[in-house]
Order: sequence, then structure tokens, then C-alpha cells
Amino acid sequence: MGIFNTVLIAKENACPAGCSACEEACAKERNDGVVGMIKSIHVPDIGVHEVGTCKQCGEPRCLEICPAGAIVKNETDGVVRIEENRCVGCRLCTLACPYGGMHFNVVKGKAAKCDMCEGKPKCIEACPHDILSLGQGRTVMNYLAEDTVTHGNYLCQGCSAELALRFALRVLGKRTMVFNTSGCASLMVGGMGEDRQLMNPASRGLMPNVASIMTGAMRYYRRKGKEATLVGFLGDGALSDVGFQALSGAAERDENLIFICYDNEGYMNTGIQRSATTPYFGWTMTTPIGKRSKGKPEAPKNMPLIMAFHGIPYTATASVAFPEDFAKKLLKAKAVKTGMSYIHLIIPCVTGWRAPNDSAIELGRLCVETNYFPLWESEEGKFHFTYKPKKKRPIRDLTRLMGRFSHLTESDLDEFQKIVDSRYFTIEHMTGAAEPLRV
Repeated sequence: MGIFNTVLIAKENACPAGCSACEEACAKERNDGVVGMIKSIHVPDIGVHEVGTCKQCGEPRCLEICPAGAIVKNETDGVVRIEENRCVGCRLCTLACPYGGMHFNVVKGKAAKCDMCEGKPKCIEACPHDILSLGQGRTVMNYLAEDTVTHGNYLCQGCSAELALRFALRVLGKRTMVFNTSGCASLMVGGMGEDRQLMNPASRGLMPNVASIMTGAMRYYRRKGKEATLVGFLGDGALSDVGFQALSGAAERDENLIFICYDNEGYMNTGIQRSATTPYFGWTMTTPIGKRSKGKPEAPKNMPLIMAFHGIPYTATASVAFPEDFAKKLLKAKAVKTGMSYIHLIIPCVTGWRAPNDSAIELGRLCVETNYFPLWESEEGKFHFTYKPKKKRPIRDLTRLMGRFSHLTESDLDEFQKIVDSRYFTIEHMTGAAEPLRV
């Protein structure tokens, strides 16, 4: 069944100015001489009105740093709790928490934090504005092995490619060999100067020949009678454009390789140029905005569908905003022994998409919730969705968060929506879930 995480969900920046009802309810419930474990945050000068509390982290820094072993994470509900009888009051946990969720009770001389009121948070009951809610979801911790990527990297602040590679290798395991070429992730796989971030064996080729190099490596292992997991972690430029010929050839030959395309929809590492997966109307340095241009004039190449039509055993789409879905697909790809597996991973590039540095996960989720990037898989030619939004959101909810679409008019957005709907219908038709077209 796995570990379940119970978390308090708060709508971002939705609190009325000056409201502290949740904080007061928490303090009243605890009744231990200190303020509540949920904090109302009001900074009117910059328009911030929200709340902050413990995130019930999957890998709590407070738990890791506690010298007394007083902090535990319950495997049943996922709530992080403090065993007061073991707490020595060193306050290290308050320094380690990156979210300000750990506090210190000066009356007791012990650490203090939100314990979710044993599943019935009083702050939710007290909130008159329907801003707080309780969420519960299975964590991905059951899928994760040792972290083989060192901390720190040379990528842009907020880049989700680092998260994607780190996560993928924790699921696939330390013995996975990584193949890469020029691109954003090459700064992690190949390193800079003498620095290298991977503990996994790795190889770096040229953009047109990575699939060929991987083929040779796999045949070497096969000749030696050894099993190997070879993964090409490559950008959309390297797979959908420059290296497509070698990739297509390897797929046709049934090479037992895994390819993960981290698609940030452009040649971001070399200055944000257009690629085959750059969206219609998308701004790049080579598809500028002006009197004669509204961005890229062509619709993007449907790369995952093209790969599925090669007849390979496994094809899937994935998003870093849906980690459990991504983990399951990685394991399915690893289990294939009769041919190629291909996972097309949407990677929001906050720099190239002209979005806030902290927006990558939100963008990744909206790509799915708007059907801009639906999550599906094809197993031996059988298509099905792995996630369908309960209520599809309009493409405007996604485009408004990015500067690369800020030039679009209402009529442009209507046209964009039609393209999104048409591409989604294609996949829906492949799964057998589409309604017949009425002419």
C-alpha cells in the first residue's frame, strides 16, 4: 500500500488582509503557552497574504539533523511528529527546516510543530474563507533508492531538469549507465571542468550519434552475457531534431535501450532557439515577436506519438509534477527486455519560458491539467491515459504564467485552444475513449 502523506493544503496568496483565524484556533487548541503552529503571513507592501506551516516533508531535514532522534515520520499517515521526552531543546531543527515549520516552545524548552491535530486540523474548521483543506496522497518514497546525484549544479535557478534526472536515477538505480550529449543536462552528466555530479557510469556523445553509441554499448554487454540498464537522458533538440535519425534506426532494430526526452521545448542551453517541439505561437530567439511574426508559425512535432508508431514495446509521457506516475513509467521501461522504451518528459524551462523561478512544478501540473501535455502510455501498441483531469482547465490558465505567450490576443488563444483540443482528441481516439466525430 505504501506510505501515505497527510498534508495541509493552503490556497496560495488567498488570505484576506489581516486575517489570523487559523493561527488563533491553533493556539487555542494547543493551549501550551505558545502561539499556533500555523502562521498568518501578511506583507501588504508586496501584496502577500497567506499562511505558512509544516509541509510534512517526504525526507524531513529536521528529522535528519536531530541528534536525539526525537523527530519521527509516521509510516501510516506521513505526519512528522516530535517525541518531547527525547527532545533536548538544541533548536537545530528550527535552523534546518527550509519552510519555517519548526518552532521552539520557550515554556517547555522543547521543539514544537504542527501535528495535524491527529487528522482533524482546527485551523481548517476555523478558516471562514475556505482557503485551507486536508490532502492525502501516497508518497513516491517506496520507489526511491540511493541518491546518486551530488548536491548543487550549474543549471539555471528553478530548472526542473535537475529534479528529473535525480529522480529518474533514484528509481532506476545506481547501476544505470547514463548517456548524454550537448544540452542543459550535460552540465550535470558531463560536468564542468573537473566537476561531475553523477556517481553513475556515464558517457557523452555528439548530438547525432548518442543512440548509435548506446547500441554499441548494449551489444558489448550482451556479448559479455551481462544485463545492463542504459538510459539516454537527452533534450528535445537532440532527440526530436538532430539525433532523430539514429534514434529512429535504433527503435526499428528493437535495441533494448531506454530514452528519456527532457522536453523544454527549445534549444535552451545555447540561447533559447526554436526546436521541433516549440509550441505554436511560442516565442524564442529565432521565432521573435513583432509586426511580422507572432512566434513560431508551425505546430509542434508530436514526438511521443511518432515513437509509439515505431512499434516499440513501451512509450509514455510524463511530468515532474506527477512523480508517482513518472516512477511507475520508469519501472515499466526498465522491465522491457525486447526492445526500446521511450519516455517524453515535459520540463518547464523557467528561463526560456519567461516564467518565475519557482514556477516549474506549477507549470508542469498545468501542462497536464489543461490537456496541453496529457499523460498516457502505449504498451505493446495499446494506448491508455494514466491520468485524466477531473475538470479540464483552459489553455489560458497555462499561457498567462509565461512571458513567451504574453503577446497572444484572445483570438490567438482561441486558435491555440483548438490545436490543444485537436491533439488531445488524437490521443483520446487512440485510447478508444473519444466520442465519434459528428460532421
